[in-house]
Amino acid sequence: MSFNVFPAVFQELYGLSPGQCGLVQLAIGAGCVSSLPIYWLYEQILRRVLRSSTGKPKEEYYRLPLACLGGPLFVVSLFWLGWSSRIDVPFAVPMIAGIPFGMGFMCTFIAILNYVTDAYQMFAASANAASSCSRSFLATFLPLASYPMLSHLGISGTCSLLGGLSALMSVIPFLLIWKGEVIRSRSHFCNTLKDKDQTSETSQNSVAGEP
Repeated sequence: MSFNVFPAVFQELYGLSPGQCGLVQLAIGAGCVSSLPIYWLYEQILRRVLRSSTGKPKEEYYRLPLACLGGPLFVVSLFWLGWSSRIDVPFAVPMIAGIPFGMGFMCTFIAILNYVTDAYQMFAASANAASSCSRSFLATFLPLASYPMLSHLGISGTCSLLGGLSALMSVIPFLLIWKGEVIRSRSHFCNTLKDKDQTSETSQNSVAGEP
């Protein structure tokens, strides 16, 4: 839905051609590339923490902090795009909003993808397939609402609505850090994995105790 706002901003408002509007989205690509140093830095911090830690940190701390950063970046980019898109403001200003857009998208997407993989382990392929199917299903129908929203709410109203919804969803990684273990305990698959790990650990301890 956010991508549907770009033609309304840069073609209809600023009068750019479809080709120029496509080039504007290179700012999103720049944001995606800019997320790579963030991943590298976080990986170094995580390794240092794991080496110095006496106990094993909660599973949620491995992946989700990046999503906690990505969500607010995505929200800021949408409000930036919506409220800077005015004819008296150079088109470069809303265009630059694509940088935090790309960074926020990548940080959130990769963090949640890795978290699902870690949580479901041997069932990760099925879990990610279910996630992809639900995401693709919503991506098929939700953009159909973009043009009615733009015609009734305008650019600023549409981006504000999307930004507000994104702000609500950006709470999810924080919620998972807080209650992720409790939520996973209600999953049949996660409980199966937990029982399997406990059985394996018991077997290893038994073998180690034999003369």
